[in-house]
Amino acid sequence: MDNLSSAHKALHSEHGLCFCIETEGRRILFDFGAGIHALENARKLNIRPEEMDYAVGSHGHYDHAGGYPFFAESGLTCPLVTGPGFFTEKYALEGIRATYLGTGFGPHYLEEKGISCLEAAPVLQLTKNCWALGGFERKWAFETIPERFVLRTGDRFSPDLFEDEICLAVEEKGSLIVILGCSHPGILNILEHVQNYFKKPIRAVVGGTHLVEAGRERIEKTISVMKGMGISLIGFNHCSGPLLIEMMKEETELNTVYLGAGDCLFL
Repeated sequence: MDNLSSAHKALHSEHGLCFCIETEGRRILFDFGAGIHALENARKLNIRPEEMDYAVGSHGHYDHAGGYPFFAESGLTCPLVTGPGFFTEKYALEGIRATYLGTGFGPHYLEEKGISCLEAAPVLQLTKNCWALGGFERKWAFETIPERFVLRTGDRFSPDLFEDEICLAVEEKGSLIVILGCSHPGILNILEHVQNYFKKPIRAVVGGTHLVEAGRERIEKTISVMKGMGISLIGFNHCSGPLLIEMMKEETELNTVYLGAGDCLFL
């Protein structure tokens, strides 16, 4: 699932993200879209929920988590992997208006379905060469989080620092492929944390960059740092924004591709 469509015009596109990752003979569902359309796309792509080994929620926003119950009602019984605080109430706050942005379900739903929930705090190994990890260090000061994103606890709102956000790292032939949900903590913060943790180079980055609100200067800086890290392939989508898409068309040093709904990468 992605915001934009692909050459497969029978698939839905919506503001949301959902990947099916195949590695070492295992299948991992990474994020679940905003509603039922991700499941409908999966069926058209011959992806069966009951065949998943893990389901991973990158963070607790509706456009990544809202589709989970539809998968669970259709045979998804594997463990759900999240970061700490995944089910905390999330809102967009503008003045006195608050808009709920959370998952739409909670731990009680998993209990009713008999589904276990595992936390990547800060890291959880899923297969021999695949890990979910979070707890990202914040080193890049310009990678700020919009103030409108808040958490609600009781009668109080507090800034959402997205401490629940996690990513996937897949090792292949001594280098890493990193799969991102939305990169709210900052894509450079995430990538540097992953690289420092594993002490291995990153060759490919796939997923949402949350550069949709970034200006040209920040995007140029981000791409420059990624090049310096030795990253050679970016498969970006979802919250990356039209400016990044246009700038990537001008990029000559990186191999870049936008992943619409139904698009695949064979790495």
